[in-house]
Parts: sequence; structure tokens; C-alpha cells
Amino acid sequence: MNLGPTERLGSLLAGGALMASGLMRQGPSRAVLLGAGAGFLVRGAIGHCPVYHQLGINRLDHRQRDGVPGNQGLKIEYTVEVQCPAPELYQFWRNLEQLPRILRHVESVEPRDAWHSHWVARGPLGPALEWDAEIINEHENELIAWQSVYGANLQNAGSVRFEQVSPGLTNVKVCLELQPIGGAAALALVRLFGTDPQRELEEDLERFKDFAERELTPWSQSVS
Repeated sequence: MNLGPTERLGSLLAGGALMASGLMRQGPSRAVLLGAGAGFLVRGAIGHCPVYHQLGINRLDHRQRDGVPGNQGLKIEYTVEVQCPAPELYQFWRNLEQLPRILRHVESVEPRDAWHSHWVARGPLGPALEWDAEIINEHENELIAWQSVYGANLQNAGSVRFEQVSPGLTNVKVCLELQPIGGAAALALVRLFGTDPQRELEEDLERFKDFAERELTPWSQSVS
């Protein structure tokens, strides 16, 4: 076995949540959710993760780590094409206090200094989650990358890229890596995103696209 009691319980709970969601759906997503749920139920029942075994990972190793250890996370990404110059979009994301306006689960972001911030987020289930984050890479008007600081309820890392394809058109690509489902992280992930983090990310970025083209583009500001 390479899973501790807490992670085994979390896998069972996450598997049950995925199975329940799958039973209520139709189409291809039903099979995906049922299959994933069954996998996590087995994982929790036997206390063994084959992927961890292949990678030499033992979840009883509690050494302190920032971000998502060992590139082990659930990875999701999405790109939207926004009719707005890259500098305006970059400045909006870099002003972290504004992010709750377009990220539905984020209640507040409190900057601590130029690189560190405190996040409070609330999903469809359970109480709010809180964590500290730090910016680990930045290129003005092009890239912002961050990771959670050790001790986060839901370890995470991510980046947002701004690729200006013409003076008034920018591709905005967000990549997220979330602590893999299992243990306490499983409960945090389900609480914050429900059972479909990819869909939540897509909806948030489509909401950001609408907001940016209405509020951030220079021509829209001149009209208003």
C-alpha cells in the first residue's frame, strides 16, 4: 500500500461523488465520470495507487513542498480569443484584487507584497478554502505564473499567457495544475469545482472574454 488512511477515505468520497454525478448525466460524459469514479473507489478500497508505485511516490512522505509536488497534478487548460490588446489584459490579471470579478469561485485576493497574495475561494459545496500563493515567473504583457505556498488546502500551480496576434486581438491561455484527487485534496477539489474543473475553467474564461471586450478594450471605453 502507498496511500495513508486520509487519502484512502478521500478517494472513496471523491469516487462516490463522481459516480453520483455520472449517474445523473447522459452522453459521453456519463461513461467518463462513472469510469473515473470506479477507479477512485478501487484506489481507496485497496489503498494502492499504481501510478504512485511507478513513479516511486509514497503519500506518507510529508516533506514540505510548494505548488504541486512532482508534477503529479490534474492538468487543465483553455484558450480564448479576446478582442483586446495584450497589455490591457495583462494589467487586469496582474492586479490580483480584480480577479474575483471574473473567477466565480474566488471570493477575494489580498496582495501581501509584489509577489505574494492570500486567496479565499468558495465552491458549490462546503466552507471556503484559503491559501497563500506566490508569483514565480513573469514577463510583462506576456506571462504570469504562480504556485500555492506550502500548507494550502488545495495545492495548485498555473499560468496565464497573453499572445497578441494583432494590435486588437489576443489569445489568452490559462493552464492549471491541481493536486491529484485523493486524501484531503480530493475533498477540497470537489468542494471548489464540483466534479468538472475543465468546464468551470472554460466558463470562467468565456466570462472573462465577455468582460474584457466590454470593459477593457480601448474602443469600448471611448464609447462609454
